[in-house]
Amino acid sequence: MSFVVTCLGGAIAEEGVLLLERSGASVRATDPYPSHQDAIAALQDADAAIVRLIDLVDEEMMTASSRLKVISKHGVGTNDIDVAAAARLSIPVTIAAGTNAHSVAEHTLGLILTLAKDFQNQDRHIRAGIWDKKLYRGRELRGQTLGLVGFGHIARLVSAMAQAIGMHVLAYDPHAPADAFGVVEPVRDLGRLLTRSDFISLHCPLTPETRGLIGAKEFQAMKPTAVLINTARGEIVDEPALVAALESGRIAGAGLDSFATEPPDPANRLWQQANTIFTPHVAGVTLDAMRAMSVLVAETVIDAVLHNRIRPELLVRPAPAGAPQ
Repeated sequence: MSFVVTCLGGAIAEEGVLLLERSGASVRATDPYPSHQDAIAALQDADAAIVRLIDLVDEEMMTASSRLKVISKHGVGTNDIDVAAAARLSIPVTIAAGTNAHSVAEHTLGLILTLAKDFQNQDRHIRAGIWDKKLYRGRELRGQTLGLVGFGHIARLVSAMAQAIGMHVLAYDPHAPADAFGVVEPVRDLGRLLTRSDFISLHCPLTPETRGLIGAKEFQAMKPTAVLINTARGEIVDEPALVAALESGRIAGAGLDSFATEPPDPANRLWQQANTIFTPHVAGVTLDAMRAMSVLVAETVIDAVLHNRIRPELLVRPAPAGAPQ
C-alpha cells in the first residue's frame, strides 16, 4: 500500500525516511516554521503528519486532507498541536516518548557546568587576549543544591547525573505520586524549592498553569547566587522578569535553551546580560536523539496507517474538560 507522509517543519533523519519509504510511503517536508497556508498546502492528500518546527497545527490544517490518520510529534511537547481539535476529529496524536531524554539531560548538565565553572567568561577573556586567573569565578558543584521543577523522565536523569557529582537534589512536581521521587528530596511548595536551591532547572510541560510559572515573585524568592536553567519551554519563564532579575543582580545567571518567541528577536535584552549562556532549542536534537526520534515516529506512522494500531504509551490524550491542557 502506498501512502503520503508530510513532515511539517523540516525533514526527519535519513533512517526514518528510509523506513517509511521501504513501507511504501512518499515522504515530503516543508521548510522550518512554514506559514499557515504553506502547511495546509503541504498536507493535501497526506495520510500522516510528522510535526517538527511549526507554530501550531490547528483544525484547519488537520482537515486539509480527508485521509489524515495520525499526527506524530517528532519530540515530546505537544504545545504546537491542537490536541483537543485532533480528538474532535478522531485523529490520534503521538509523541516520541523517551527518545531524546538523555540528550536533554546531558544538555542541562552542560549548561549547569558552563555557568558553575565560568566557562563563557573565561573563553571571552582568552579571545580578548586577557590571561588573568584572578578573574576566574568558578565554583564546585559538589555540595550545591539543585532544584528540579517537574520530575519526569528527563528530570530523573538529571537528578542521577547531579547526585553522581555530589549535588543535593530537590524536586517539585505536584502531579507526581509520593513514591516517584526515590532518593530525591520532594518539596511540595515551589517557593521553598526556590529559596533553598543554588541551581533551578525547569522540566515541566507548558500548560496554562505553568505558563509564566517563573516570574518576578519567584525570582525574588531565589538566592542572589542562584542560577536558572531552562531546557523545557520558553513560555514557562516570564522573560521581562528574568531580564530584570539579571540586570538587578537578583539572581546570578541563567542558561536557556528555549525562549518565549522562537526564533527570538535579535534585540532581545537577554543578549546583553552577563553570566548567561544560550542555545537555540537544541537540547533534544543531538544526532543520536534525531536518529532515535525519526525511527520511532516512522514506526508509529507505519503502525497507524498500515496496521491501524498505536502503542498506548505514545498516545497523547486531551485533558478532561476544565482541566489544564
